[in-house]
Amino acid sequence: MKKVNVFETRLEKIGNILNNMNSPPYRFEQVKQAIYNNGIESYSEISTLSKDLREVVIEKLGDKVLSLTNIYEMEGGQAQKILFETTDRQRIETVRMLFKPTDERDYFHSSLCISSQSGCVLACKFCATGAIGFKKNLTADEIADQVLYFKQKKLPAGSVSFMGMGEPFANPNLWEAIKILTDKDKIGISRHKISVSTVGLVPGIERLTKEFPQINLAFSLHTPFSDQRAELMPITKAYSIETVMESVKKYVLATNNKVFIAYALMEGTNDSLEHAKALVSLIKKQGAKSYLYHVNLIRFNPGPGTVEFKRPSVTRVDKFMEIIEKAGIRVTLRQSFGLDIYAACGQLYGKYENN
Repeated sequence: MKKVNVFETRLEKIGNILNNMNSPPYRFEQVKQAIYNNGIESYSEISTLSKDLREVVIEKLGDKVLSLTNIYEMEGGQAQKILFETTDRQRIETVRMLFKPTDERDYFHSSLCISSQSGCVLACKFCATGAIGFKKNLTADEIADQVLYFKQKKLPAGSVSFMGMGEPFANPNLWEAIKILTDKDKIGISRHKISVSTVGLVPGIERLTKEFPQINLAFSLHTPFSDQRAELMPITKAYSIETVMESVKKYVLATNNKVFIAYALMEGTNDSLEHAKALVSLIKKQGAKSYLYHVNLIRFNPGPGTVEFKRPSVTRVDKFMEIIEKAGIRVTLRQSFGLDIYAACGQLYGKYENN
């Protein structure tokens, strides 16, 4: 049997199989509809295909549609964590978060936090995922299947954030995954409902600006001081804060989108009043559209491999926020979902591995 190219998407593989069997084009459309619209979990369920066609597809690809297997699951009050295993036995985590109704919104909203890599090569010191090292780049299907899994379970996502394991822009398969996620004939999520978080890989920001300007951008800054950031986040040595902020500025000018500055507050590390003032200064330097910069504060989530960092007190957080607010910059304290099940940002994967 001919070896299947793992970098081909699922539909490319199926298209090649059907072409080799001289199947009419509508057969391909039937398969696509069965997978993405009807939510079938196995190829043997596609009743619109002949038995012979189903058997060939199953022989080549296996019966299961998804490229991921749910091997472990935990649920907290507003979060559900799935540990997936890829076909080559690497593990990733996906978190489904449920936002309760508010004064402004009278309905529940669900959001998925998905992974782009198994592990991470960037080794940020405060990140539990970085502590385990880099395992692999996920394929486009492995990325998109984290969303398709919930669609199969009749739990569609209102929004999707690339804020799970890995650095999205370090994975060249990200772009094809975004196409699958946003294609109206596939998963069909609006580009405006997708966010990509980066530690500051400038080529990725530039490509996002050019090819997917509707998609939201988040820059994980975590400290406004270059020397400290280089120590905490080694990627700073390749892309300085100034270089990244200039790229972010171009994104804002080109798209007129709000950009999020992610900042994980760690007690005694980056939560001083001097840090807050320097953060304000950094944003104010972004020019006429600095009003589109929104600071997203997160109280650090202690987890496996991050014992040297501490979660700050509410008082310290309030004082930090006050300085930013008084400067006229939008700031919110992001809710941490799933602390009880190690599902909050920065805790993925490590807990299970340690067990």
